[in-house]
Amino acid sequence: MQEDTIQPAVGRALVDGRVYRLGGDIDLDDRVSWCPPGVQRRQAVNCYLIKGATGSVLVDTGVRLHEADILAQLGQLMVPGEPLSIVLTRTEMECCLNIPAIEARFRVDAVWYTGGITVPRSTAAPRRITVDPGTSMQVEVVDGVVLEFVSPLLRLLPTLWVFDPESGALLTSDAFTHGSAEGFDPHDGLQKFRWFTRADTGPIARNILDIFGERRVRAIGPGYGAPIIGAGKSLDQAEGLAMAISEMGLQ
Repeated sequence: MQEDTIQPAVGRALVDGRVYRLGGDIDLDDRVSWCPPGVQRRQAVNCYLIKGATGSVLVDTGVRLHEADILAQLGQLMVPGEPLSIVLTRTEMECCLNIPAIEARFRVDAVWYTGGITVPRSTAAPRRITVDPGTSMQVEVVDGVVLEFVSPLLRLLPTLWVFDPESGALLTSDAFTHGSAEGFDPHDGLQKFRWFTRADTGPIARNILDIFGERRVRAIGPGYGAPIIGAGKSLDQAEGLAMAISEMGLQ
């Protein structure tokens, strides 16, 4: 696999044809809650399709702005009648708003989620799962697709990172969101986590290093921002993010 820093093409394979990146771009500026001060640029908002032999898994569903694009991308990647399960990394709007539109076009068998503060309308079978912070759980989400749900300490609400052992892709929700055409600055992805300045962030930083130390991560797929491609670059970015979190916390 080529060790590109950025995978720009939405709808193309993230790793080995197994994991596909869906979605589109938004204007990133001070209207967006996770935007660092003074930034004005375009940013991708992503969801991901993991293809199995007999069914697929959609990790998050994207923002309403990209509904038509995501439906078209799914139509290109899935065969008619193919079973689909949805995994929500968080029950926040950028993760779940397109569930009704997707259900209207595709066979959605189940929606997996943690927490449950905001659970969207869905006719599929709900699969609420609890993974204790700092631990993980393997789940066969559809026949033949076994994923690891990782509950990171880097979180605001209950959050799942989704690791696909077959491809080595780690889908990180609202973490590792600091990639752009200008490069990767781990500090840019921490705007949501301003409470770190009042916390001992050492355990959070160590948890990130543990997650990567225990898995062969070949690509990082954030919920927004540019993906990180390649095992070496993924580890470098994990170490950089852990350092930024440590520096942001109480000393």
